[in-house]
Amino acid sequence: MANDNQNQGEDRKEKDIQIIVNGTEHTVEKKVLTFDELTQIAFPGHPTDPNIVFSVTFDKAASTPHHGSLVQGGSVTVKNGTIFDVTQTNRS
Repeated sequence: MANDNQNQGEDRKEKDIQIIVNGTEHTVEKKVLTFDELTQIAFPGHPTDPNIVFSVTFDKAASTPHHGSLVQGGSVTVKNGTIFDVTQTNRS
C-alpha cells in the first residue's frame, strides 16, 4: 500500500509543469495555456479595460514553433522551462 501512495504522489508531480512568466517561476497543471490564462498569471486580477492591451511572447515551448508571439485567442503547448514575457500597455 505504501508504494501505491508513493507512486500516486509521483504521478501528481509529473503533471506539474514549471514555466517562467516575466522572470518568475510558476507551476501549472495544464500542457496547453491560452493567451488569457497567461495574462492572468502575469497580472492576476487585472481590470478589464478596453484601453489595456497585452502582448505575449514565448520561448522554449513544446509546440512548434518553439518561440514566437501569442495573439488574443491563441494557445501554446508548454513544457518544463517554457519562458513567457507578458507586457501590458495602455492604448493612447
